[in-house]
Amino acid sequence: MEIVENKSQTRKMQLSGGATFIISLPKNWIDELKIKAGENVTIVKNSNQSLTLFPINRNEQDKKSTAIIYTTQKDSGESIKRKIIATYLAGYKTIKITTKGMRIFSEHSSSIRQLVRSKMIGTEIVESSSETMSIQILTRLPELSFETALKRMYLMANNMVRESIEALEEAEKEHADEVANMDDEVDRFSLYMRRNLVLAVGNESILQDMGLKKPSDCLGYRTIVSRIERIADHASLIAKRVKFMEGKIDPKIISKIKKLSENALDVFEKSITSVQEHDFEKAENVAQKVTQIINDEKQIMNKINENEKNSSVIRFALEDLRRIAEYSSDIAEVAIDDNIQNIILEE
Repeated sequence: MEIVENKSQTRKMQLSGGATFIISLPKNWIDELKIKAGENVTIVKNSNQSLTLFPINRNEQDKKSTAIIYTTQKDSGESIKRKIIATYLAGYKTIKITTKGMRIFSEHSSSIRQLVRSKMIGTEIVESSSETMSIQILTRLPELSFETALKRMYLMANNMVRESIEALEEAEKEHADEVANMDDEVDRFSLYMRRNLVLAVGNESILQDMGLKKPSDCLGYRTIVSRIERIADHASLIAKRVKFMEGKIDPKIISKIKKLSENALDVFEKSITSVQEHDFEKAENVAQKVTQIINDEKQIMNKINENEKNSSVIRFALEDLRRIAEYSSDIAEVAIDDNIQNIILEE
């Protein structure tokens, strides 16, 4: 008996020859997919106990997909950049920015070039005229694996925090500027990884290449990528405030700040390790240590005199370090959620 629904049908599985199973497929579905009799199709066994069937040339079609963004004189450079980033994250291989019978504003052209250079890994402007600019995404997943990109992103953010505190201690503005500029590189990896996660949700082969087990893993990793990016943002904020300092911070206070930063970086490192090693206990320890860091931050903050030289810079730096620890706790929670099955018993 056949149960017909809009997008699902129930069909009986038949055994052929003792070693092969056969199932019939609705003709209208096959017609919509433009598959002809005798053509090969690809069947993928998914990690969620389902099967996916698609034309064997589907991957090649996806690689050729193009998104066209029309711009007008009303659009700002930032608005166009947001649209480009959105299409990049959506997985398009080519992004074409064009106008309807007018020149692309120089402001828009500059914004697009700056975005490609500073934020988008493996992209090139392959066409540029008065009315059209085309961005080609050249990087393929195997060239830069998700695990490698995540590790690089973590190390860059970790280094940014360390160097921002060094710049704060030295009151060295040039060093601080270098740290702040490193944020662009973290953003590049963030966009690259978020793009791959979007692609992996609907493509089992990409999911496997990335080393993830099931599509739902992409949700957790998107949280991790976002939190690492935010940690880098707070390191950049610490560095940017160095230019507002009046001389060096009192050695006793800077010593406390350095200690707090070391503790924040320790939980940051352990949170990443807990995810990589699927370690529930280590993730639990991170959550407990973050609570202590928050308490330490409050105690230091309460002892800062409003009349203290650079008091506002000190307070903001302490708050940034607390937020770094809190974001590390968010990363650890992903490990806790993903590995809860390892410590519970089911009836």
